[in-house]
Amino acid sequence: MDLKNMRADKYLVIVFIIFDIFVLSCQRENAEQPSEKILARIGDKTISVNEFIRRAEYTIRPIYCRKDNYIHRKIVLNSLIAEKLLALEAGDENKLVKTPYFQDYLKGRQEQAMRQWLFYNNFYQRVKLSPQKISERMKLVGRKYDISYFSVSDTYVAHKISKTMHDTVDFKIKFNELSNGADLPRRFVQWNNLETREVINALYSGSPKKGDIIGPLKQDTNYIFIKINGWTERVYLSQNTKKQLWEDVKEQMQYDEAKEEYVKFVKGLMKGKKLRFNNETFETLVPIIADDYLKSQEEKKAAFNNRFWKKESHRNDLDNHSSSLKDIIDKPLFTVEGQTWTVRQFELALVSHPLVFRKHNISKSEFAEQLKFAIADLIRDQFITQEAYKHGYENVNVVKRNVSMWRDNLLAIYKRNSWLKLNNKEDEFKSNIIKTIEKDLNPYILSIMKKYNDEIEIDTELFEKIKLSKINSFMTQRNMPFKIMVPSFPVITNHNKLDYGRKMQH
Repeated sequence: MDLKNMRADKYLVIVFIIFDIFVLSCQRENAEQPSEKILARIGDKTISVNEFIRRAEYTIRPIYCRKDNYIHRKIVLNSLIAEKLLALEAGDENKLVKTPYFQDYLKGRQEQAMRQWLFYNNFYQRVKLSPQKISERMKLVGRKYDISYFSVSDTYVAHKISKTMHDTVDFKIKFNELSNGADLPRRFVQWNNLETREVINALYSGSPKKGDIIGPLKQDTNYIFIKINGWTERVYLSQNTKKQLWEDVKEQMQYDEAKEEYVKFVKGLMKGKKLRFNNETFETLVPIIADDYLKSQEEKKAAFNNRFWKKESHRNDLDNHSSSLKDIIDKPLFTVEGQTWTVRQFELALVSHPLVFRKHNISKSEFAEQLKFAIADLIRDQFITQEAYKHGYENVNVVKRNVSMWRDNLLAIYKRNSWLKLNNKEDEFKSNIIKTIEKDLNPYILSIMKKYNDEIEIDTELFEKIKLSKINSFMTQRNMPFKIMVPSFPVITNHNKLDYGRKMQH
């Protein structure tokens, strides 16, 4: 896939994706429909053990249920059940459900999960590693490398340096030529650092030696050169630690090998497909898109909230962003595979697939180029999604659960906020959440639990075996249209008794 009017060394490359842990944590006995342990049934809705743990551990829990004791675990379960009940109460005919943005958002969540499942099912779970191969990597993972490094952004320059650099003297000379006398950057790298896999694999495979020059390695949009200054070695004595490290190394190596095959698959899928931009429309659009995507995280969150809850915001959608954009909203923006996309069609696509930029810190001067790459990756994902639909992956249970999790969360928030507004409790809830929960929301939730009492089942034996982490964390996934892995914890109730429903029968 190539871009018209871009230099040859800027042609599209396939981006490696870091996948949601929800895919890698699925049961592996049956790849098409992984087994799930159901913790609770609420009408036609269910909560699996995996969903319970992810909702409790992948986002920040309120202070009233943050510990791992039986009382707090019961509050977590009650909160998730209350979320399902509020979603049932909201029904399918409310204003939120009928909002196109809501439907497109859920479609985007579904399709992202489908792409992740395609990677897992068709590539990851098919990789078979020999114990010998894992053992070779295990010999190196205890190393903490001391490296010097520098990077360049131009492909031609990177390869030219590579051809003429042979030793540590050349390494310093090349860096001095590029840096005008600045100090050579230096840092430590460990196997589990948040480095690109290309860097980690280069340092932790084969037989790296002190003084070795490595590179160029692709890192985001740059090429990095590395010199190994030395390393310290950590010895793992505990058998449990060694066992866990073995599993971690195996999983990462399995991912890396699967990724190589996946990249070949995507390259074949995109072979011959051309993306051509209408330069006049694109140049008009760039500053408007830049204004939106270079915002702070707080501004982006406010824009997101406005989409669902109609709060005040300076931007609703692209076609009322400015008068200049209205002039091009129905003009062609780009053409791919004989299909022409207008600005309006592009805007609608962003609801179900927000742009993912390859570079994380983008200046205004380079935004236009990075925007072209982001649009190209959006188109690439559409073709991958089509393949996932061909396999029927929208019907895989973990994909369906991921969608229902987000749908029920948004419906529950909608219903909770509607109830607070109807009862003039909005301001109280904002000023004193716990007091409002105990005084107002708890009685409301208990009344709904009583209403649905005969439709609620809980596997209490399974529940009592669950342990939660005491560490509060907020999990995100890089290089994904939707980065947040699970919805925020439902702030609905702090009721701490299982005094409703019935015990699930096996």
